[in-house]
Amino acid sequence: MNEAAETPPVQDSAPFRHLHPLSIILKSLSMIGRNIVAIAVLHFSLFDQNIAYTGLAAFALFALVGGVTALIWSRFTYQVTEREIRIKSGLLNRNNRSIPFDRIQDVSLEQKLAHRLLGLATVALETGSGGGEDGQLDALSRPEAELLRDTIRDYKAGLAPGRLVGGDKAEIAEPPPLFAMDNRRILIAGLFNFSFVLLAILGALAQNLDFLLPDGFFDPRRWIDAIPEQETINAFTSWMRIGGALIAIISLILVGVVSGVVRTFVREYGFRLDRVDTGQPGLRRRRGLFTLTDMVMPIHRVQAAILQTGPVRARFGWYHLKFTSLAGDGTGETDHSAAPCATLSEIEPILDECAIRPPAADLLFHGVNPAFWWRDAIMVLLVLAIVATGNGLFVHPGLYAIILVAVPVGLIQLLNWRHHQYALHDGQLYVRTGWWRRRLTILPIRKIQSVDVSQRPLDHPLQLATLTVGIAGGSAIAPLRITAIGFREAMDLRDRLLRLQNQT
Repeated sequence: MNEAAETPPVQDSAPFRHLHPLSIILKSLSMIGRNIVAIAVLHFSLFDQNIAYTGLAAFALFALVGGVTALIWSRFTYQVTEREIRIKSGLLNRNNRSIPFDRIQDVSLEQKLAHRLLGLATVALETGSGGGEDGQLDALSRPEAELLRDTIRDYKAGLAPGRLVGGDKAEIAEPPPLFAMDNRRILIAGLFNFSFVLLAILGALAQNLDFLLPDGFFDPRRWIDAIPEQETINAFTSWMRIGGALIAIISLILVGVVSGVVRTFVREYGFRLDRVDTGQPGLRRRRGLFTLTDMVMPIHRVQAAILQTGPVRARFGWYHLKFTSLAGDGTGETDHSAAPCATLSEIEPILDECAIRPPAADLLFHGVNPAFWWRDAIMVLLVLAIVATGNGLFVHPGLYAIILVAVPVGLIQLLNWRHHQYALHDGQLYVRTGWWRRRLTILPIRKIQSVDVSQRPLDHPLQLATLTVGIAGGSAIAPLRITAIGFREAMDLRDRLLRLQNQT
């Protein structure tokens, strides 16, 4: 068994080591959990609910999974040298892999609930070659995992390896965090994170366990016929039926709010953001109720800051701070959450750590052309009119109902136009987008990778253009754009950005 406080060897001749033996139990339980539904299906179908046969099948499954997992564990070894990590794995086809420390861009720790109870952690390595995790050690003791992470970070910072050991680290008191959230703050954040994840989970369970449900469970006609006193319900007035529909809608909204709160508690519980100066300076984020994630985002890899809010959230002064970074995130997020629910006064010190400045209160933002909203509204109206004509509703009262659909679309686009602004000041580009989901992107000019000016077919008659700013690590699906500005204005802005970038 690995000793928790033992320092991983850093010599090139260091022996290969196994993962923690408890990982055999964890992986076996995980594989059995994924196949327990198959046992239930066999019990109700092939075995005709015979307990003896089901028990024998379950025992055979446990023995097979445990044996295979133990064999895989015995064939998985790793070695930590002064400059790289070497991993050997595979039963029949052996794989020998070397990951140089110089190629590792990010090291993150993750603890699922079972790992936390056993004092284990998973070390995920990212090199940036495949867009995700390129190496994973599951599972090591928590002190050993932290020491491995610090060894890699110290090497990349040019410090002597192995200068911190588990016992010494435990004696160092943690300084106050840059930002932290208690349960009250997490509850506030959850109220603004509307979600239907609870309904999705229930639907997935019902779909996979439908053999346990009675016939016709998902048939709405069966439930309508089962309602007692159907004649009484049919006798309800229109207002009573409208009231029932409103109650159903309110109930659905409540389910979404509760789902958002639960989801936020599970993800953000114990949220803490600290400044880390060992090795490369960075921001260390820890969070999670069932799965604890511990990642360090190097400050020099931060590309841009994003402030998200909404009309209701902004009224109470709450914002969500994210960073676009080259460092990886085990959750799959494109942008890294740094303060899920914070005030501007709490966000400013975090931005200062990354040499990013929030916009001044008197900073003048430039708007975009009004065609941003009325052009799209007209297009939606035309499409709806064509659909109505094709369905014979052109002289039908239903046409007016279809036209009314374009009204909220136009209103939302009008509000989005008023909140789509940009400013260039003191070496930073500020871009505001969205009304309901308000987003302020703060991009230092020195971090710009590319600037493109493009025109869609409908832009040419109005002499408009879209300016797209490329950010390293940014989303390719939703890049930073300034839409519906004059073509000449877009070209001038591009020239200014490139000129300022060359001066930095």
